[in-house]
Amino acid sequence: MSFTIDTTQEQPISLAPQTIYEEVIQNIWFLLSSIEYDIPLNREFGLNAAYIDKPITTATALATADIYDKIGEYEPRAEIVSIEFTTDYERGILKPKVEVEVNGEYDEYDEEYTE
Repeated sequence: MSFTIDTTQEQPISLAPQTIYEEVIQNIWFLLSSIEYDIPLNREFGLNAAYIDKPITTATALATADIYDKIGEYEPRAEIVSIEFTTDYERGILKPKVEVEVNGEYDEYDEEYTE
């Protein structure tokens, strides 16, 4: 089952996600919406800001590589299907839209997720 995480859309935070899918989507959305060094006790969490002030094509390539690395590190339950970007060339804004699938080993938690 694939899900699309669009960082141009606000997403409410749930302190008790009902399913593993909700948890994974929320975790990825938060990861993609954060910048490295902004999270006090985990400075490496979030996307690297090295691509700021780069041309859009360069920034897109750097951001894509960073998204693959960060999702692989912080949310290994998700596999990336595709990455697209919403760009505003005039203001230099680049927002990712990532389609992911939750790893098959977690399909058994399709019902209620409790831990």
